[in-house]
Amino acid sequence: MRVYVLSVSSSRLKVGLADLTLPASEGGPGAPEALGPDGRLTLNLTRADLPVGDDLLNGTGLNLESTLAYLDRETADWPRPDAVATLAQWEDSFMLGHWAARPQVIRTEPEQLPLAQQNLPTGAVLGTRGLQLAIAWAQALGVPLLTVPLPQSAELPPEARETGIPGLRREPRFHVLNSEMAAREGAFNVGKRFSEAAVVAAHLGSTSSVTAYQGGRVVNTTGSGLFGGPLGLRQAGMLAPATLQRLWEEAEQGQQTAHPWTEFWTGGGGLRALTGCGTVHELMTSEDSSPQVQAAAAAFVHQVACAVGQQVGALTVRPDAIVLAGPLARWDSVMDRLEARLSWMAPVFVIPGDPEFEAVARAAGRALMGWAPVSAWPPVAEDLVPEEAAGQTQAVQPAQAAQTAQPAAEQPAPSALH
Repeated sequence: MRVYVLSVSSSRLKVGLADLTLPASEGGPGAPEALGPDGRLTLNLTRADLPVGDDLLNGTGLNLESTLAYLDRETADWPRPDAVATLAQWEDSFMLGHWAARPQVIRTEPEQLPLAQQNLPTGAVLGTRGLQLAIAWAQALGVPLLTVPLPQSAELPPEARETGIPGLRREPRFHVLNSEMAAREGAFNVGKRFSEAAVVAAHLGSTSSVTAYQGGRVVNTTGSGLFGGPLGLRQAGMLAPATLQRLWEEAEQGQQTAHPWTEFWTGGGGLRALTGCGTVHELMTSEDSSPQVQAAAAAFVHQVACAVGQQVGALTVRPDAIVLAGPLARWDSVMDRLEARLSWMAPVFVIPGDPEFEAVARAAGRALMGWAPVSAWPPVAEDLVPEEAAGQTQAVQPAQAAQTAQPAAEQPAPSALH
């Protein structure tokens, strides 16, 4: 069973060949049922990683033709997959109005992919361009698309949502899957169950977020991108309202170029803007000789350390572990400095890379093996929200899918690991 896994961030295009096999003992005496579905799958992952440059970027979207050509070249020697899989950030109007509960995995058959592409919002933004590319790639390959629909937001306790402005509540978005996987590993490393541990997890990449977990739940987060967070490779750090007002006024007066806020905040700032370095490798190799990189590294360490300390304050107990994860966790000298500043609070663990990539591959494997619920798109009647399902006894036809009822209100989404 083979799956092509795709992930698109604001600076990198990652693709992998996931070869999922069953152990020889599967189904026989002593099969490791107690380990759960993932314990019965052997995952071999071949990865390719490409910086997203101007030849592939189109504003905050992607040049699909150029990107598909790259994928064809990169995977020319790979065997044909059974499916393409990706972590999807579906638009609310496209996904949440269809199902009574958020599905674990959504399967779209090849013949439905053109309709799925048509229903996506025009003008890709950072949250949807990976999904657009995955649809186009699965369509080109003629295989089903498996998506793990995970929101970037999670339910916070009331005291963490208050802003002080009546009627306005914080709804932060952050790296839900990456952060929770890192927090779970931190709890494991100190010999505790995740549901019994207090962990602060920092995901440090193109965009960054720091999140506090206690008792298996999110108790607070900095948010990420437009919703907050410390410096990232392309993300600006926290700005005061007065600074935002000045930027707005300067743009209105024509003193600087006005940018779409998403592109400006998560694509035009951060370490890349301060140093000119677009990758972690460039930062690492330039650190000894570049004063700009040295100054940016100091600012990054300061902001991340302050953000971790802030999230520690959201806990009601001393943290059991602090975890630094994400692509920027490969920057060894910076991680050493962060560990020196944070280790007085709790043991510090560094997990380089994106653990969500493997999680998506395993979720796809569980779906293909029939070990996890799979929802179809377009949805069938039993999956629909009650008002849509009333009176329906058969699958929604493609022509109907584009005219679905108005979206139901989004329910608070837990940060459960898929």
